[in-house]
Amino acid sequence: MARWPPTTTWCKVKADQNAAPGTPRRLARPALAGLALILFAAGGYAAWKYTALGPARQPSGAAVTASAAPPAAEPPATRIVRVSPANTRVIDHVRLTTEELLDPDFALFDAGALKLSAPRRLLDEIERPVLYAELVNTSDRYVALSPRAEIAVFDGSRQLDLRQSWSLPTHLYPGERVPVALTGRVERYSEVKTNWLPAKRAALPGPRPALAVTVENTEAGIGTGTLNFSYRFRYKYVTVHGRVRNDSADDVETVRVWVSLYDAQDQITGATFKELRLPRLPPGDSAPFEVDVKQYGGNFARVGVVYDASTP
Repeated sequence: MARWPPTTTWCKVKADQNAAPGTPRRLARPALAGLALILFAAGGYAAWKYTALGPARQPSGAAVTASAAPPAAEPPATRIVRVSPANTRVIDHVRLTTEELLDPDFALFDAGALKLSAPRRLLDEIERPVLYAELVNTSDRYVALSPRAEIAVFDGSRQLDLRQSWSLPTHLYPGERVPVALTGRVERYSEVKTNWLPAKRAALPGPRPALAVTVENTEAGIGTGTLNFSYRFRYKYVTVHGRVRNDSADDVETVRVWVSLYDAQDQITGATFKELRLPRLPPGDSAPFEVDVKQYGGNFARVGVVYDASTP
């Protein structure tokens, strides 16, 4: 059989007429979309296999052994009790020192030892009502330091608008009686409520400088005055002459006195407060003083004086 020579078949391909000569041909859009899907699938498989997105790996034997170990023993209990913060009570007018905060025996003054007598209603020189009462320290061991009281006076269910005429002493010793004057519109009252504010205490003999305050003599007199240039009035008053002697070991610079007048029934009939204008008193020195006290009740039978003093 005769052999024929191999034949070659040629076909014509229509070239892109818009392509520039020598430029590589671009893939069609379906081919590009398929290639993008293949690359996206390959990246997702790699992320699933080699990252945290893949299946959870089983812990090694050492990790299982460590997790199965018994918990460590708890530390021994202590006396410290941890509690959540509570509502703190702030006392603005009481300041404690470091020694007082660290002192396990520190305590405030017992407010139950402070007593306020029933107020006595009197009329002043122009017929205005004044309520006089007395604050007494009934404790026999401690001095009340800077006692303060919120006094509410009621007429039935209505609270009267009254105010205290002067402040209380910074040192109130056992047995001392300090006058309290309440002024305002009060025709009558039915009840008195006293709220004693917290105060510190001091054991006897206390921090107040020791002074000897004596009354040497008294003079009763009658004064006159004019109200609104038309109303003339008269009033009774008592001039108290006394002397202050410094019996302490330090100089005394400021002396304040509360002077009370008492009638024959030992009821208060007038009172006043005054800061004496005295020079600085060295130990052992003395100086005279004079105080005028208006008398709104009956004639006085005796005079009571309570003092307070401070050093430079």
